[in-house]
Amino acid sequence: MLSIQSIDLMAGSKLLLQQASLTIHPGQKVGLIGANGAGKSTLFKAILNQVPLEAGQIQMPEGWLVGYVEQEQSHLHMTALDYVMQGDSLYAKVRAKIDDAELLNSHQDLVAAYDQLDLIDGYDIPQKAQQLLFGLGFSDADLAKQVGDFSGGWQVRLKLASALMQRADLLLLDEPTNHLDIEAVSWLVQWLKQFRGAVLVISHDRLFLDEVVQGIAHLDQAKIQLYSGNFAAFERQRNAQLMQQQALHDKQKQQMQHLKSFIERFKAKASKAKQAQSRVKALERMESVAAVQAMNPFQFQIESPDFLPDPMLEVDALSFGYDTAQIFNDVSLTLRAGDRIGLVGINGSGKSTLLKCLIQELPPSGGKVRHSKGLKIGYFAQHQLDALNPQQSPVAHLLTLEGSDQNRITDQQARNFLGQFGFSADQALSPVVDFSGGEKARLCLALMIYQKPNLIILDEPTNHLDMETRDALELALQDFSGALILVSHDQHLLTSIVDQFWWVHNQQVTRYQGDLESYLSQRLRALKEKQSSAKAGSEKITRPGDNTQPNPVHDKKAQRQQNAAMRQQMQQVIRQPKQQLQKIEKQLSSAQQALLSCHQKMEDASLYESHRADELKAVLLTEAQLKSEIDDLEERWLSLEVELEDLVAQFEEA
Repeated sequence: MLSIQSIDLMAGSKLLLQQASLTIHPGQKVGLIGANGAGKSTLFKAILNQVPLEAGQIQMPEGWLVGYVEQEQSHLHMTALDYVMQGDSLYAKVRAKIDDAELLNSHQDLVAAYDQLDLIDGYDIPQKAQQLLFGLGFSDADLAKQVGDFSGGWQVRLKLASALMQRADLLLLDEPTNHLDIEAVSWLVQWLKQFRGAVLVISHDRLFLDEVVQGIAHLDQAKIQLYSGNFAAFERQRNAQLMQQQALHDKQKQQMQHLKSFIERFKAKASKAKQAQSRVKALERMESVAAVQAMNPFQFQIESPDFLPDPMLEVDALSFGYDTAQIFNDVSLTLRAGDRIGLVGINGSGKSTLLKCLIQELPPSGGKVRHSKGLKIGYFAQHQLDALNPQQSPVAHLLTLEGSDQNRITDQQARNFLGQFGFSADQALSPVVDFSGGEKARLCLALMIYQKPNLIILDEPTNHLDMETRDALELALQDFSGALILVSHDQHLLTSIVDQFWWVHNQQVTRYQGDLESYLSQRLRALKEKQSSAKAGSEKITRPGDNTQPNPVHDKKAQRQQNAAMRQQMQQVIRQPKQQLQKIEKQLSSAQQALLSCHQKMEDASLYESHRADELKAVLLTEAQLKSEIDDLEERWLSLEVELEDLVAQFEEA
């Protein structure tokens, strides 16, 4: 297991964690959440021994393999397929032995190396790597391309694929969905569900967390609090805690009323029963976490437009392409007042290009994009973060929008407006150069909202936003009465905000007749068909980056039978300690659940009243017994794990 025990962790002079503890058991999948700057990524670095601890210790079983996404890319001249296969460290070592044996023309070493390849199921690795690449959106033609030929975003996907190839006992993922489209996110969810190792994942994507994890580790006030269940369960538990604070009561009631009124407004306007059903389900969840929303430091509104032209814009026979490729051909669309559009399609299909054509940033090669009189567009895209003036403050950026108008707002009014987006008085006057990605994204959103658009176009707005800012944006967009076009890999945001979908594919943009769930199911089916076809076609095993015949070893069939017999013998020897290990893991899980239940009882303020003294004493006694039991079980688990590893090592040496 991964055991984080009473650690202190610093980032420069800032204290991130103090006496913080967390235990991750084999196979357990936990989401790591917390505000930006709370220390999530730094904790990952501490687990990987990349940053030192001030106090405490982090332990895991010797020999555990840890999968993680590398920060630097140092294999630019490898093909994509070879690079991803090298992510399996056992396979990479065996392939290196095969290469060395062939170079030295050592038949004995070559036989031993191929035996090892067979033992680790190495002949399946090229196909597994290919399946991973297809799942993450790569094409057949991409497999042979060099890593350096891909853009930055696609290189991030390659690094993710390489991490997923590792035979990891523990997988560390830091915002794995940020550079993925919703199709790839949907595939990743299915992959992680089937992954047998432990997972610790940093994510602000609540639907992703709901689908993948069974526990939430919340970093707050320099501590780590582990909650059982997925993110929705965490919100319910967190909500119950916050509801106990009387100071939140009035604000919570106001928030509940706001959400209820929006539900009623949506029900009245919804035209499709299936879409309405999924949308209302999302909103019902929001009702149960109103207290969490009431605690949100970011609470902003988008003012209702003074004028809503109808239609807002029309696209007539739009065509667009670059020198090397045609992106769109003969596309016709109409955007009506109040439309709430989700733009879907795989990365590279042209979603961002379409948006730039709609705002007339890119001129079409054919056809027209007509804006109605009075149309006022608010546009947000990631490249706008880089367009901010690094030496200007948020207030200066806001006043620049006003130009030289004598009636422009005062500095104080600008600071008041920016305060809604989490910029304190000092930060509102500080240069943007030292801002984080999340702070820059909030500033760009503030500048867009200040201009009072009647059409809002958002291209992946959540990439740098923490959970609180995402929630505030979601609530603000729900209340917005103008039109909306949204591109996002955040399925929760899409489900909660949009009413219909435009599908970008095959140089066309068409209305998708269905909800997001049916769209993703369709895309997953298409992907599985592609993977099945690739599997059927991959008969031959070739060495990475080579077209030569793979295995020159004679009598391979007899060798494989001998290997199979040895593996069967090993399974018989390790069966008993393995069963004991599984039994202890179940006992540990049960004890952890009982301890969590005990802690929930202790959160009841009335338990500490004098007439419940005996009950409190019993709860405290139970807590002490459970903690002692967990300590004993963890020690037994570690001892058995070492014994099991020794037995396996003996067979490998033989």
